[in-house]
Amino acid sequence: MRIQRIGYTPTFGYNKRLNNELNKKLDAEKPDDEMANTIRNLNNYCNSTEELIRSSKNEAEEDEFLSAFTAPKITLAGLIDIKYPELNYSAREKKSYLNEIPKNLDPDEIPWQRIVAEDFAMHDAEENIENDPDVVYFILQAKNEQPAESVPQTKVQNIETAIEAIGETPDIIERFVPTFSSPKGFESLGGMTELKEELNDKILYPATHPEEAKQDFAEYGKRPPRGIMLYGPPGCGKTSIAEAMAMESQLPLFKLKISKAGSAYINQTSKNYENVFNYVAECAKMIGAPCFLFIDEIDGLAKGRDNDASSEDLKQMSTLLNLIETSRDRNVIVLGATNKYDLVDDAIKRRFDEQVYIGMPDMQTRVEVLQKTLGKWLKGVPLSKNKDDLKEIAEKLNNFPTSAIVILADKASDIARKDSRRNIIKEDFYQAIEKNQNLKIKEDNYKEQRLRTRIGFPSNN
Repeated sequence: MRIQRIGYTPTFGYNKRLNNELNKKLDAEKPDDEMANTIRNLNNYCNSTEELIRSSKNEAEEDEFLSAFTAPKITLAGLIDIKYPELNYSAREKKSYLNEIPKNLDPDEIPWQRIVAEDFAMHDAEENIENDPDVVYFILQAKNEQPAESVPQTKVQNIETAIEAIGETPDIIERFVPTFSSPKGFESLGGMTELKEELNDKILYPATHPEEAKQDFAEYGKRPPRGIMLYGPPGCGKTSIAEAMAMESQLPLFKLKISKAGSAYINQTSKNYENVFNYVAECAKMIGAPCFLFIDEIDGLAKGRDNDASSEDLKQMSTLLNLIETSRDRNVIVLGATNKYDLVDDAIKRRFDEQVYIGMPDMQTRVEVLQKTLGKWLKGVPLSKNKDDLKEIAEKLNNFPTSAIVILADKASDIARKDSRRNIIKEDFYQAIEKNQNLKIKEDNYKEQRLRTRIGFPSNN
């Protein structure tokens, strides 16, 4: 067998997200922490050596770099697992390398990623291999061998099969299937650093680390997530955040179709709600992991009750309250979103673990959105790297929601394309902004009433 030099280099090379998580841990350590310093130095060595493997020009060169890489990498993983077990470093790195391997390889071709993953597996020893059937399955699959019947497939592999086994999907629900323009995870979203950390801590980590979640409950009473409500002005990223959470966790996301949820028939609307939650709960049961249920414009289903509410309205509200209340026990994580927070029934609000305000993008977020958007286009790359120009543009984008910034980038690119197909420049943005002032939003119209500053009185916040 010979090592195949795959003519494909992943966008991010080594697992950048995991590497960033590790660096945050290391940055928080004291300067004289010997183990942290050893991990830091070894990690820098491994990352630079891996870059050499990826950029090697021939098989002999790749072989040389690979031999200098594998043993230090295994040692690094072992040290990190000891010091920061919550990172689940070894298992995540193995899967990262295995997921890079192209499908339908010639049996005689061995990509270097498989060699690294197999070294991880050998180092785990037999008892650890048995405890990580995902890795065994992927290695056997990469070798074009069939796994033994006792070796289960991974949850990711089982999702499609599980959904097919459940049966016909209700008409009022749709599964999120990522497209080219969908967020690939939190890295696709500009800014919102604190929000990402909060969502990771309160939703994603317990959803993807069930054993640690059980330990948190036993030791601190921290319960698994039931749901979170996102509210704020339209176009500021509530739907993108929900999709990014699904991509970040690799868990299924289902969207409730508000337009089809209601019915003119007595009791049918309540039954529709029950069917949706039952379907998502069954999917979670089949794959052995939580599933997300996204209810956009939840104010349309859960408006505040008043004296004019009919008995049917009250019944529907009672059903929805109970379904959200019991979602935690059924492994369903409910994500609500609304532009009209004040209209949502107070009892519904209380059923969510958190209500998070997604406001207009701040200066740093606007800069990052511009960077990520322009960086995708060949004629936009030079501007995406000009920090001074981006800041000047971002200053003029105050009161524009995130979606409007992307629209204005499209309009600026059209101006540059029509002008001799040149690079996009800041003046193109100025022209687009001047012509599209109607895209601005008055943020106060979408804040919760008690969060707004009252005229003539100081704010309590």
